[in-house]
Amino acid sequence: MSKVMKALKGSADPLENDLARAYDHWQEVKRSKGQLAGLGYEPRDINALGATSVISKRVLNASAGFEEVDPNLSYEALVLKYQERFSVDVIAAAQERLKLGASRVNQFQRQDIQFFIKSSAIELFGEKAVRTESWVGRKAHLPQLHKKNSYADGFLAGGFLGFVWLHEGERDGERGRGLTAVVEFGPLQPGRAALILDAMFFDRPVGKELLEAYKDDGSFISKIDDSRHSRIWPILDCDVDALLSAVRKKAHKIAEYEKLIPDPREPLNLEKVEDATALRQVVLRRYQTAFRQELLKKRTNCCAISGTSELSVLEAAHIIPFSARFADRDKLENGLLLRSDIHKLFDAHLISVNPRTKKVEVSDRIGSSDYLGLRGKVVADEVSPKCLDFHYENFQKHRP
Repeated sequence: MSKVMKALKGSADPLENDLARAYDHWQEVKRSKGQLAGLGYEPRDINALGATSVISKRVLNASAGFEEVDPNLSYEALVLKYQERFSVDVIAAAQERLKLGASRVNQFQRQDIQFFIKSSAIELFGEKAVRTESWVGRKAHLPQLHKKNSYADGFLAGGFLGFVWLHEGERDGERGRGLTAVVEFGPLQPGRAALILDAMFFDRPVGKELLEAYKDDGSFISKIDDSRHSRIWPILDCDVDALLSAVRKKAHKIAEYEKLIPDPREPLNLEKVEDATALRQVVLRRYQTAFRQELLKKRTNCCAISGTSELSVLEAAHIIPFSARFADRDKLENGLLLRSDIHKLFDAHLISVNPRTKKVEVSDRIGSSDYLGLRGKVVADEVSPKCLDFHYENFQKHRP
C-alpha cells in the first residue's frame, strides 16, 4: 500500500477516507480487466495539491475512466456528498456527468460532431468583415460553456468538430445567417482560443425557420434562441441528425422553387467522398446515415434486387454517386436499398438496372452464379429515370 493510500485511510477527514475506498474500487476494476492496478498521477497530485483540489480538477476536466467504475464510487459522487467543500461550477459539472451516466459519456466520446457554437463573426475572430473563405487557419475565440455543461471542457482540449451558428440579429454592423458551417477546431488553447483546421459551409444556411419548426418541443434546437449571448453546448447524435436534415431539406426546397435540374454528367456535380477532406467525409457520412433511415421509412424493407429482408445487411445505395455538390444526391428517387455485397457491385458498375425495362443486368465480368441468377429481376421501387440512365450508361462503359 502506498504512503498516500495509508494517509487517506488513516485520515480524520471523512472525505479522504471515502476517497481511499474509491481508489480501492478503481484498482479492483483494473485487476478484473487484467490491467496493472496503479493509480497513475493521483498519489503525486494529492501530495502536492490536496484531495479537494485534485477531485475538482478531474471533475472539471471530465477525466477519462468515469465510464469504467461504479458512479457511486466516482469523484463526481464525492463532490455531491461533500458539496460544502467544492465550488458551484464543480458541483454543477459533477451533477451533469452523473445525470448523463456512463453510457451517455461513452456515446458522446464516440460522436464525430460533438458541439454547437452560437456566436458572431466579430466575437469569434475579434475583427469585422472576416470572409468565410478565410476562416481556415485563423484562431477563433470560443464562448464559455454553461456551468452545467462544464464537464465537457475536457472534450475540447484535444480538438473537436462543431456546428457554428452566427447570430442573425445585427451585431457591430454585421448580421449572421444562422446555421452556417461545420468546423474542425484544433485543441483548446489558453484564453479559449482554437485554430480552425477546416470548415464546410452550407450553401443554404438555416435560421429562424428552423427555430420556429422546433419551437416548444423540448428539443435542443428549441432552446437555441433561449440565450441571446454567445454560447457553446455539447449536443447529442440525434441533434446532429436533425440539424443536417434541416440543411438538406432547405436545399431541396430551394432547388424545387428555382426549378433547378442538376446535370449528373457535369463534373462539378460529382465530387466523390474519397476525394474530400476528412471533415467533409464526416458530414457526408452523416448525410448517408440519414438517407438510409429515410429509405427504410418509405420503401419495403428488403433489398430492391435480391429481396433480402435482413436489416443488418441493407445499405442505402445512391444511384448517382453520393457527392457533395449534386443537389439531388439524397432525394429518395436517387436511392435503392441494397444488400451490402450487391451495393459494392452496384457502385462498381458491375450490376445495374436498365432504365427502360427496370430489369437487373449483371456484367459478364461476374462469374458467380449467385449474382448471375439476379439477371432479369424487375426492380419495383420508384426511382428517377434520369438517375438510372446515368448509372446504366456507366455500367455499359464498364462492360468487357
